[in-house]
Amino acid sequence: MTPYSAGIDASSLNLVEIFGLLIGGLALFLLGLEFLTGGLKSIAGSRLQALLGMLTANRFRGVLAGAVVTALLNSSTITTVLMVGFVSSGLMTLTQSVPMIMGANIGSTVTAQIIAFDVSRLTPFMLAIGFVLHAFGGRELLRQIGRVLLGLGLLFLGIELMGDATRPLRTFQPFIDAMQDMKNPVVAILVGAIFTAVVQSSAATLAIVIALGAQGLMPLEVGIAVILGANVGTCGTALLASIGKTAEAVQVGVVHLVFNVLGVLFWVFFIPQMADLVRYVSPSHPELQGVARLAAETPRQVANAHTIFSVSGTLILIWFTGPIARLAEFIVPKRAQEAKRTGDPVYLDKSSLTVPSVGLQRVRIELTRLGDEVLKIVRRGTQMVSNGTIEEINLLLDHDKETDRLASEILQYIGHLSQVEHSEDEGRQMVGFTQVASNLESISGIVGTNLVSASQQRLTHQIDLTRLRDPATTQFTDVVMRNLERAIRTIDEAGASEASEVIAEKGEIEKLAAAARQVVLAKLQLADKADVQTFRLAMDLIEHGRQISQFARAIAKTAEELRQDVR
Repeated sequence: MTPYSAGIDASSLNLVEIFGLLIGGLALFLLGLEFLTGGLKSIAGSRLQALLGMLTANRFRGVLAGAVVTALLNSSTITTVLMVGFVSSGLMTLTQSVPMIMGANIGSTVTAQIIAFDVSRLTPFMLAIGFVLHAFGGRELLRQIGRVLLGLGLLFLGIELMGDATRPLRTFQPFIDAMQDMKNPVVAILVGAIFTAVVQSSAATLAIVIALGAQGLMPLEVGIAVILGANVGTCGTALLASIGKTAEAVQVGVVHLVFNVLGVLFWVFFIPQMADLVRYVSPSHPELQGVARLAAETPRQVANAHTIFSVSGTLILIWFTGPIARLAEFIVPKRAQEAKRTGDPVYLDKSSLTVPSVGLQRVRIELTRLGDEVLKIVRRGTQMVSNGTIEEINLLLDHDKETDRLASEILQYIGHLSQVEHSEDEGRQMVGFTQVASNLESISGIVGTNLVSASQQRLTHQIDLTRLRDPATTQFTDVVMRNLERAIRTIDEAGASEASEVIAEKGEIEKLAAAARQVVLAKLQLADKADVQTFRLAMDLIEHGRQISQFARAIAKTAEELRQDVR
């Protein structure tokens, strides 16, 4: 697979072919990285949210959560972008995000350690087995494992191509001169930062450093400087993701940048010492000579340098999470925020669309919020039917329109999530959450249409519903409200135990509805038109209560089914 001889004359170099091999190898590497990341995300699935939940305990568990999540996502950039969304929506404080970001830097070194292995002989088998599993695997897990293997194979194939491309450059004087110029660490850091910001992958920068180092074209000291720059360049995506969001979200991007810049400022003065340390802790191959020895030793040395940078930075700066957060707040001060309207999503964020399991958790939280708003509407509606004014009716209609808008935003977000590659379980969750949103919207519609209409009839015909008040009618209303409250709690994981109670309440509600009808019939003689109008209105209200309970049971059933799927 090597198209050039080692002793080729520099004047006969085909730079176009070299460039083609280089960018082709880089493209294969990035494609493999995408396959690897997608497969790992699907395999990790709902475990990601549990790992993210670890961060609230203390800073050390936050570092661990950040490291593990990043290793699973195979990208510190994705983790940091998720932090932007969490802080922006108020699910996490800025101080809580600092250890998570530090851990993300450590987690990103896992990829470096993987690609440092010399597994070129296994690459064809990875590609073959990965393709077979991905294309013909009967189970979702097998297909995703195949995707991971296929990604690894493409990743190593890309590195091999880049190595082939750079091999002839050993005799190309302009390139050698450029490498000499990069012995200035500032230049090397800038090159690493700019290239990483452009390709949005520090792993790609690392792969090129390994390819060049293995050919003897880049000394370890220069490679370390480029890696330092790559850690700064990888902050670019998170900063871009924070544009247009709250000040807190921008501060997350700044925290990531500050952490990496502080680490670079420390190590830039000790690059030779780091190189010595890396050589000491990395496997050596004294039995080899020249390029063969570089090819054997450089990949692990480069990967270890990356790990040492991230781990040492965390060990030093973990004790200063508070000051780092305050520095970010000083750089990006909070600005006055307009109060959000009910229909504006609080927890839905585009950054979470990159990881369906996390995006679905955001949908669950937003659905719980929608449920709380619907509950407020139902409470106000039941009170308004008896004694509400025109002004109160109009306010309720405005509230109903806002909840409809929020439900629409949730459904659109689920639609966007469905376009992202996801597992079968995640697909079922999307369908379930769509049903929950639709049921909540239907409950709100009962109030916004039927109860409002009933209130308007009461005012128009001056109907007195208070004379129908009785323990039986009051109990029916109270049980309907209690059932709805429980159903809304089942949307959240904490309310799992209440689903069966909501479903079992069906018989009781039917009995209470029948009792309420008997009371209405007993209290009204139906001797005049006013009694008939009151009777019809009261019967309609009882039926609307039954309909609300039916939708509440549907919500609880869906929530229970989703939990059984997860188990």
